[in-house]
Amino acid sequence: HCLTRAWELMYLCTSAMPPSKDIGGYLSEYVHNVAYGGNIDDKVQNLALNTLNALKRSVKAGPRYTIPAREEIDALLTGKKLTTIVFFLDETFEEITYDMTTTVADAVE
Repeated sequence: HCLTRAWELMYLCTSAMPPSKDIGGYLSEYVHNVAYGGNIDDKVQNLALNTLNALKRSVKAGPRYTIPAREEIDALLTGKKLTTIVFFLDETFEEITYDMTTTVADAVE
């Protein structure tokens, strides 16, 4: 149970901010080894895979400028996507799904 909670925290941290360049490579290697290693609890392995994906996205996008809302944290840890409605200047709108690691560039694709 403690290991699962530790991986939830790692997932949350990597979703919100990238590691420093000094430890990024080591962290990525460690997370990769847990995500694709054998004899690891399924829940921990799934969290490690999610962490690895979040790590890649946060390194690419950089740190968030705002603190994650409680709703975003809950959605991240339960695997749910959030939705919002985007209104355009031509008076149309579209509902988009997002999570804590979604950038504007991701949303407009």
